[in-house]
Amino acid sequence: MAAETQVLRDCEKKYIAKFFSDASESDVKKIDLSTLAWAKHTMTLSGASTENFKIGEVITVGSAETFLVTGFTSGATTLEVVGWDNTNKKATSIDTGSSNGDAISGGVSGSHTETLANSGNLIGLEWNVLVTKIMWITNGLQVAIEWDGSTAEKYIAELSGNGSWSMSNMEWPGIPINATGDTSEVLGDIQFSTTGHGSGDSYTVIMELKKQAPGFDIPAYEENTKLGFKVDYLKGNFT
Repeated sequence: MAAETQVLRDCEKKYIAKFFSDASESDVKKIDLSTLAWAKHTMTLSGASTENFKIGEVITVGSAETFLVTGFTSGATTLEVVGWDNTNKKATSIDTGSSNGDAISGGVSGSHTETLANSGNLIGLEWNVLVTKIMWITNGLQVAIEWDGSTAEKYIAELSGNGSWSMSNMEWPGIPINATGDTSEVLGDIQFSTTGHGSGDSYTVIMELKKQAPGFDIPAYEENTKLGFKVDYLKGNFT
């Protein structure tokens, strides 16, 4: 038995992945919104910041964890960040390896007086996505796709046979999250369940999500004018 996820695209506005499984599944989480690239998180500081962060700069927390600043207000006790792969210069899943008390240093703003005041998983924003396309092949089983919610889960679709479905082709905006409850930040995560699974049965599903602001987006570079930094939209923000 095997279950595989292949990410085809993960940018600031879109996520596309292929899911294959020949196993029996029940409420198996396939998409965790908090782990997608450009998923914004709140980083808490040990006090009101005496130094400004540049929006669009890379910060290093502790010895190795890197993040991209997407939002900050002068004198605030928090900043908004996304996960950042500084080697390849691209947004990635948020790094959970940081610890309370870790030093913070910016690639532009330098060392900061305040330290990190939360550990591991940073606080997530309200992530919002739309399901815009699904393509599927099922062999001998059905696949139920649901929005997760700690209070109530809701169906996105139940798939059987073979087919494709595109909201953009039908001039509709997409299927929004209608589950409820966000305990442990599960609201909007997507899970699969199978029915009628037997030996040799399998499915392949390709799904496209449209990421919605404010939970997903590029940095608000124009806000740098309020922070005393040059506004630039190129890679100079990242250094």
